[in-house]
Amino acid sequence: MKNKTNLIKYIVCVLLIISSCGPKRPADVKKEVSFDFGDVVPFQQLKEEIEGTIVTGIGFSEKRANLVLAREAAITSALADLARKVETKLEGVWKRTMADWTEYMKDGVNEAMSIEEMKSMIKNIVDTELRGPWLIQEKIQKSTGRYWVRILLSSATVEKWLKQRMNTEALLRKYIIESQIKKVQEDLQKDLDMLKDKEKKDVQSIKEIIKE
Repeated sequence: MKNKTNLIKYIVCVLLIISSCGPKRPADVKKEVSFDFGDVVPFQQLKEEIEGTIVTGIGFSEKRANLVLAREAAITSALADLARKVETKLEGVWKRTMADWTEYMKDGVNEAMSIEEMKSMIKNIVDTELRGPWLIQEKIQKSTGRYWVRILLSSATVEKWLKQRMNTEALLRKYIIESQIKKVQEDLQKDLDMLKDKEKKDVQSIKEIIKE
């Protein structure tokens, strides 16, 4: 019995020693994780992004001796992020515009018929328009040595790119009743004039953001 008691005491002591050697839980894990997460991207989300008036693309490159190469790599990364967001924006504009044209549509035309046209046009816009020059913010993160870039683009610019391409006789003839093509073109031109004015204001706002 005595031996059994001594064995139990020995086991308890060993367990206590092992537990004291293991990693200790930080006093405030949640706070530490939150801090680390906040430090990952050195750009705060803009209210204009939430409102949908500005589209942004964020990218980075790892620490490099040559800052020119680091900057180029970061811009390429940011462009990839921006392209995904622009594609989503363009798809929304296309579908909304097609829905607005319902009363002018030819019989038998539906949204599914325009999907391939939409994909082709979006690809063309991304390939040709996302080349710059850009309004950008740049930061070098001391803790990691990463070079960060954020590209800022007016949502009005994105919508303008698409509606300029939609406002063509060849495309409209595929979907719109002949007698209504002129009416649709006039509406599109009004939209484009409004978007160009909004684009100018947005660009000025973006320049102010970059100065901060």
